[in-house]
Order: sequence, then C-alpha cells, then structure tokens
Amino acid sequence: MVESSLLFEEAPYLKLTVTGRKTHLRRTVQLWFAYEDGKIFFLAHKGSQWWKNLSRNPKAEIEVLEVAFQGLGRLVPDKLSKIYSLFSTKYGLDQMERWYGGRKRSQRQAIEVEVGRVIGKRPETSRPLESIISIA
Repeated sequence: MVESSLLFEEAPYLKLTVTGRKTHLRRTVQLWFAYEDGKIFFLAHKGSQWWKNLSRNPKAEIEVLEVAFQGLGRLVPDKLSKIYSLFSTKYGLDQMERWYGGRKRSQRQAIEVEVGRVIGKRPETSRPLESIISIA
C-alpha cells in the first residue's frame, strides 16, 4: 500500500482540480498547501475563483507528485489560525511573510480538503508508483 502521507509531506505544492460553478468545466490550479491527518489545507485570497467553485461543488481531484486522489472540500474559517501555523511550519516564517505578510488574515479563506482514495496517476507518466514513493 502506498503511504500517501509521505507524498503530501514531501511535495512543495500540488494541483487541485475543481468544477467551475458557472461553466461546469474542470479547472486546475497549482497551490501551496499543508497536510495533516488525511486532510489538505489551503489559504485562498477572497477573490480567488477556485475556492468559490469548490464551495459550490465540494468534489475535487488532487494531484501530488504524479499521483491523483479524490477529495472533498469545505470552507473552515474556524481553522484559519491552525492553517497559518501549518503553513509556517512547512514553508518557514520568512516565506509566509513574503506570501501573506502584506495582507490581513481576515482577507483569507481557510479551506480543508479530505483526501480520498487514489484514482490514478498522470497518463503521460510511465514510472510505477513504487518509483515515486516507498511502498509501506
């Protein structure tokens, strides 16, 4: 069995695919994230479209280090401080200051995506899962 938590701990960013709330087309964004206990956390600008799409349709696809997972997302405003802490631990305080220092926390949306089952890997990738990550 692939130890998926290692994928999320090692990756600096991931791709999140959501369904457009107006167009119903798939939309993919590359995002910084934090991972804890089977959940991925994001910080979004209030004007970002991807979290608005996710709030309308919580089904998502997460691609990290070539492996795709199902996900189910939701807004979690009560976890904003926790998410800032997780991001600071992962990326460092200096990086957090560069990314988010000039804006108030109240201008951020806190998003949580629960990671579901593995649904595959990128078709153009021919490496077996074992070469991407250790098998537990």
